[in-house]
Amino acid sequence: GWTISALGSKYTTKTDGEATGGAYSLVEEELWGDPTPLHLHTREEEAFYVLSGRLAVWVDGTEQVAEPGAFLLVPRGVPHAARRVTDEPVRMLTLVSPSGLQRFFESVVREGEEELLAHPERLAALAAEFGSEILGDYPNL
Repeated sequence: GWTISALGSKYTTKTDGEATGGAYSLVEEELWGDPTPLHLHTREEEAFYVLSGRLAVWVDGTEQVAEPGAFLLVPRGVPHAARRVTDEPVRMLTLVSPSGLQRFFESVVREGEEELLAHPERLAALAAEFGSEILGDYPNL
């Protein structure tokens, strides 16, 4: 698949949903940057299978640390965020159902990540176009 880098992660698309009739997309993600903001998806379920590294995931009020082999499911509408526990990148498979969320990251690259990060309201508006709501920073940091 093709690879893009955006918002602290490198994403290699394994299927964008075309082969699955839009049922799901699968991306190999390498999280190397800052924690993700607290956010939710109004359209998609998201699942993570950790391949390497240690990942703290805050889901609906509880933080868990996931190590290689861990599987985490985040239902649509549930606030969540993720961060690396160590300095090492975290590699994981990210399954999103239905497909389409990867277009948000493609739009970030197209519109210019630095410009969007300098204007968080524009990033939040772009996320909303793709059914995501940014709620704030990673909790308790």
